[in-house]
Amino acid sequence: MSYKVSGVYPNLVEDAVPKIEEHLNRVLPYTGGRYNKDDIIELLQKGSMDLWVAFNSDTRIIDGIVVTQYSIYPRKKVFTILLCSGVNMDDWYTDMLRLIETVAKANKCDSIEVGGRKGWIKRMKQDDYLQNMWFIEKQI
Repeated sequence: MSYKVSGVYPNLVEDAVPKIEEHLNRVLPYTGGRYNKDDIIELLQKGSMDLWVAFNSDTRIIDGIVVTQYSIYPRKKVFTILLCSGVNMDDWYTDMLRLIETVAKANKCDSIEVGGRKGWIKRMKQDDYLQNMWFIEKQI
């Protein structure tokens, strides 16, 4: 399979929504209620978050999405990967990660951070990502 990974401009998000909706629906339950689909779409359209897609050139379908944002801390600028969902991820994961790393460097980020399920730790370790902390949460 052949993939093209790229960003989606905020003014094109509305056109992309029907093509990415399935991926959003699949990943949003893992946000712990932090976001719903409308929140993500609105923030993408405003440019507060960024949408990255893995477009399958053979089927002409978006097989994967990544949603990112910049997190500005008092002493660091961090590129945060908030959501990732898709199929055939082994075919586009490396290209997507390289694109995100390139964008983070070009925008003078100090690091890239990812919050996610435990399986991401093993997968991203091969790309020199280290687990520095745990996020533990209790609903109250």
